[in-house]
Amino acid sequence: MQTNGINGKTDYDWLLAREGIQLLLNNKITEAEQLFGERKDNVQMAAGYCFVTFMNALMTFEEEKLQESLQTLRDMEKRCAQDIGWLKAVKNKVFGTDNSSEQAHAEKLEEQIILADSQVCVALLTFLQQDLTSYVKGGWVLRKAWKVYQHTYSQILHLYRKTFGYQEVPGSQFPSWKVITRDPSTPNLQSPTSEWSVPSFNTSATTPSGSTTPNGRINGFRNPFSILSSFTHSDIPPNNSVTPEEVSRLMSAVSFGYGIFQLCISLLPPSLLKLIHFLGFEGDRQIGISALMFARRLALLWYHTIVRPFFALDGSNVRAGVEAAQYLITESQNDFGQSALFLFFKGRVERLKSNIDGALEAYQAAVEKSPQREIQLLCLHEVGWCHLIQLDWDQAHQCFLQLKLKSRWSKSFYTYLAAVCTGASGNLDEAIKLTHEVPGLSATSQQRSTQLENFILRRTSRFPNKEGNKYFDQAYCRLLAFELLFLWNALPSCNVHHINSLLEDCQSTGQEPMEGMRHLVMGAAQCCLGDFEEAKASFRTCLAKRSELEPQMNAEGQTGSGDHHISAFALYELGILLCKDPETMEEGKGLLLQAQSSYKGYDFENRLNVRIHAALRNIG
Repeated sequence: MQTNGINGKTDYDWLLAREGIQLLLNNKITEAEQLFGERKDNVQMAAGYCFVTFMNALMTFEEEKLQESLQTLRDMEKRCAQDIGWLKAVKNKVFGTDNSSEQAHAEKLEEQIILADSQVCVALLTFLQQDLTSYVKGGWVLRKAWKVYQHTYSQILHLYRKTFGYQEVPGSQFPSWKVITRDPSTPNLQSPTSEWSVPSFNTSATTPSGSTTPNGRINGFRNPFSILSSFTHSDIPPNNSVTPEEVSRLMSAVSFGYGIFQLCISLLPPSLLKLIHFLGFEGDRQIGISALMFARRLALLWYHTIVRPFFALDGSNVRAGVEAAQYLITESQNDFGQSALFLFFKGRVERLKSNIDGALEAYQAAVEKSPQREIQLLCLHEVGWCHLIQLDWDQAHQCFLQLKLKSRWSKSFYTYLAAVCTGASGNLDEAIKLTHEVPGLSATSQQRSTQLENFILRRTSRFPNKEGNKYFDQAYCRLLAFELLFLWNALPSCNVHHINSLLEDCQSTGQEPMEGMRHLVMGAAQCCLGDFEEAKASFRTCLAKRSELEPQMNAEGQTGSGDHHISAFALYELGILLCKDPETMEEGKGLLLQAQSSYKGYDFENRLNVRIHAALRNIG
């Protein structure tokens, strides 16, 4: 290491990488890209640049940025793997190598963490393609990441305990890194690419004794992918020993990567979990959260404000993670109070609290602070949903129309949202006109054949081909809007006034787009008001109406109308309510199993199966 005059501090590459991430989070995307671009020959800076491309890909879902990120991550993967593969290990055994320096050991550990983090990111982007081939490829990549994390953690734990003298890692019950085997008589499955195995390094060198560590929330870390875990500076003296601060950073880095890994595995649909189990490992959501508590902030904000409500992991209680998210935002106020990304998460928290005005204020501030197009579009997306939650049809229509024009991601989705909202406001001609554009937009979409695109095509097919159909009216479009609020688990964010208005619209007479939809939405809305007996009655009415269609189902459990998601969701919602009462728990569990096994190929099947899987695990 060397020193120079940058702010009078020691010029470590990891500090530069962290500076780049801080620039990114503080709305200086151009400066961040320039800084990373100048030092791509350095592994820490290259990893930081990978993170920038990965964030851009996740925020936009645009095909060009997805492919750029995938290529960057794969290059990083190869770069880190070439020094820790089996051939390198053989060379070290035959010709010898200098592993006596614990500083060199720490650098190797850092490369291993970057390698595993890169593999997890590659797997996530691969899964986004949502086809069987991608699931299989992603599964193998996750298997490789698991093996690297497992080896790396055991070595870092050795350093950590030797440095701090703790028998347990700080934080809440840190996970045991143990591969799950399917059967005692069956050997562990190995990845077909043995070059990804990680050799052990010499960990016998001495480290400072009698050192102390702050608390379970370690300040600072070394891996740029895990730079989101902490942001306070900590200078490291230029010597060959591994300092307590550096050991803490390594533990924080591996905790962050492993926590994300566990959460990703635990959120996969049961059909994909079978593949994961076949490969010899599994995920645990609580273990993932426990690991992230060691390396926290942005990843936990993402989990509490987006993942939990989106997958309805806590049912209709979308506020389950609000308190934790609010604490994280408050904790970051000094360093990132004006960060557009943190303002975005602040808006999410306010939305989950049903404080829509506060959410809109946060999103507006984020747009004003960020020069980044991706952040602006992300906030505009949220603003549109906030207006939809308020049943403000005209404002929502305008937002989604702008996104249709400006976004390069799923224009057909925003076109459908705009059509539903303008139809709900009474402009039926404009609604029909917009839906006529959807098939052409879907055919040219990079997301074609995904669950979302299939959902859109099914819904737009329910709009008339021309004006003047008697059954097609304002109430019809509002029911489709309410379905959106239900499927995206946004109903709990509506206030009491808007819930009551929604119920009045549902109770009005008229043609509904799909049989039983009216009562499904009513039941969910009544749950939000705490009227559980009324909700049970609504769900049972929905299922009774749907039962009349069951004889029309074919051998694969599909109806010609393609609307049996209503039956599956109604079974799930009623099952959850019944499981709350010990006297009806068995009936409720039976309904959950029926929803899981009796229907397939319906809208958002994977999303509902994740919820059913979680509910059945909780029931035991």
